[in-house]
Amino acid sequence: MFSRQNITLMSNPVCDRAAEVDAQDFQYYDKDGFELNQAEQKFYSAMKYPIDYPILNHRCWQQPWFKLERDDLGLILDHCAFLCRANYSGEAQQQLEQLRATVPTADYLLRTRPKWGFDLALDAVAEDGTVFEVLHIEYDSNDYEHFKNRMILMEYTIRHTDWQDAANRVWTQKDDWLPLKGFAQNDWKAEYLLGWRKCEYTEKAV
Repeated sequence: MFSRQNITLMSNPVCDRAAEVDAQDFQYYDKDGFELNQAEQKFYSAMKYPIDYPILNHRCWQQPWFKLERDDLGLILDHCAFLCRANYSGEAQQQLEQLRATVPTADYLLRTRPKWGFDLALDAVAEDGTVFEVLHIEYDSNDYEHFKNRMILMEYTIRHTDWQDAANRVWTQKDDWLPLKGFAQNDWKAEYLLGWRKCEYTEKAV
């Protein structure tokens, strides 16, 4: 049903090469997710990290993780991505330390911790033509070994779940989750299908 794509899973993602950056490049630092500001993009580009996949209309280190093999199953894979964030050392760290005196927000990059994540959003089409969200989860961690183990478990679940049946079951239970507001719907589905207490487990970048 789903095929796994090749991803760049590194235990120590680091930017250690200098880049040509300006003060305005340091605006809009994402303290919670994986979005890269202009300065970060330049450092990642210098490292040739994969930041050009247009998965979520974001510019970050994101790569397709799983793809739907057939489009006639009544399922729609909105996105299924692996994400990563690097820290800074070597020449990049030295450059940022020098810049910090005149560009205070360079400090955010210096304190950025490595982070790994995955994001899955699966939709389906009901018999009446209604498109609905089956499952939308996000998980990230600053601990590589912990994240890798969670990712392995999730890969097993993706490969071995009958997602057509899962979608049908979610839709038949719509009276339970449709009245819920916002992320409470996602939490309900994550618990119903995966046993997760909530749909998003996230870590700060700094």
